[in-house]
Amino acid sequence: MAAVCLSLTGKTIAENLAALERYRNKVDLVELRVDWLEPEEQFLVRSFPALAGLPAILTVRRRVDCGIFDEGEGVRLVIIAKALSYARSDNRANFAYVDLEDDFRVPSIEDACRVFGTRIIRSRHYPKGMPDSLDAVWSGLSSEPGVIPKLAVTPQGSEDLASLISWAKTLPPRDRIVVGMGDYGYPTRILSSRLGSMLSYSSALSFGMPTAAPGHIDPDKFADTYRGRETTKDSTVYALGGGRSVIGSKSPALHNQAFREAGIDAVYVPFPSDSAKGFFDAIESAGARGAAVTVPLKEAIIPYLCCTSSEVDDIGACNTILKTDSGWEGFNTDASGFERSLLEFLGRDSLDGMRVTLVGAGGAAKSVALVLSRNRASCVILNRSVSKAKSLANRYGFRWGPCDDRSLDLVADHGDLIVQATSVGMTGGTPGDPLDWYEFQGREAVFDLVYRPERTELLTRAEKAGCRVCNGYPMLCHQAAEQFRIWTGLTPPEVYRGEG
Repeated sequence: MAAVCLSLTGKTIAENLAALERYRNKVDLVELRVDWLEPEEQFLVRSFPALAGLPAILTVRRRVDCGIFDEGEGVRLVIIAKALSYARSDNRANFAYVDLEDDFRVPSIEDACRVFGTRIIRSRHYPKGMPDSLDAVWSGLSSEPGVIPKLAVTPQGSEDLASLISWAKTLPPRDRIVVGMGDYGYPTRILSSRLGSMLSYSSALSFGMPTAAPGHIDPDKFADTYRGRETTKDSTVYALGGGRSVIGSKSPALHNQAFREAGIDAVYVPFPSDSAKGFFDAIESAGARGAAVTVPLKEAIIPYLCCTSSEVDDIGACNTILKTDSGWEGFNTDASGFERSLLEFLGRDSLDGMRVTLVGAGGAAKSVALVLSRNRASCVILNRSVSKAKSLANRYGFRWGPCDDRSLDLVADHGDLIVQATSVGMTGGTPGDPLDWYEFQGREAVFDLVYRPERTELLTRAEKAGCRVCNGYPMLCHQAAEQFRIWTGLTPPEVYRGEG
């Protein structure tokens, strides 16, 4: 298990110490980011290690290396020298580590570090991408005896992430730090031990401090949502694939709590992906055993599967995969999850006789359409791309139309239930209300598959008009429970009983 390092970006020593107290039981060591301190505080950091009471890393990061220090190398050298002045013989009062960039080499400081037991972290940062050769860069960083090499890169897509993870796993054992920054590097923060890293950096986000680097996770989220202090390099990995919005998904909290309750040594990790191939490359490199899949990959991953369930074949979309000896098998739990949550919301055993408007024609809408058909609903499908609405509607004998005010009569005639199955209104997605041209009468039941935010603009407007409303969280819980069953073969724990 990698150690958890809290990177402190407060303006004063006192503010940083207050943040450390907030997270003390969630972290193992602390990094003082001197570049974030007010100028008058930067020369007072010598006392910090003794006040912190934890092993401390001294870092004065330049802007070019993802920091904010602009005062020049001369000033930075003086700050580092004063911070590392060894007036005390008690090593607990000294910085345990100092992070020095690969091009910052001062023999007098390095000699003092070695004499007084402060270990040097020799770092290289790539804030805008990946180096041409990871091996070449690493060779330069790791050549000094006793130094801890650190390489921080910024994958520009999921194939970059796959390359980084695969490469890191080939490195011989030693104290080292390898990390991917940004959205595509996010999994490396959680799977740091799998990359052989001695620590994982975090920032005091819920305390209100700025993030120290792109992709840092709050220590509470790292420990509670991602089981970061419970899992190791040998823990089973499950993934969540989709666009960058997967970082904000609630499903990691569900699945990781379920693993915890079931006593399973496993971790569920978001993998933001820009292509189906990149997604599979990334999760293969991480050794994942299964994954959940969301937009925009539900249809794109199907060609990469060795076999698919009847639900996937009927719907044309897949949201769950399992690694077997034959390859990746595909399933769809969206349909059953939606069906259970919808019937519970309506208090009905079927939709027989109901007239329904379905907004959307993508992967999620395909699952909804199947459920509406097998529950004997009468339906109209609306979509911005009318050809897609027509194609999906024809599969089930439904009506179809454009998603604009030309369909007012269609919605009025199918207004018992309105199901919103696009990503419009989702946090981090396209903002707005896809039915802003329709005035609710108060008699409609409205189910929006989006659950972040809890109330979309659509649901807020419908509720204000007197409609019964439900967001997508109950559906998330029901479909996630079935994913757990597919992955583990076990009865899903109580954590999957959610209410929207």
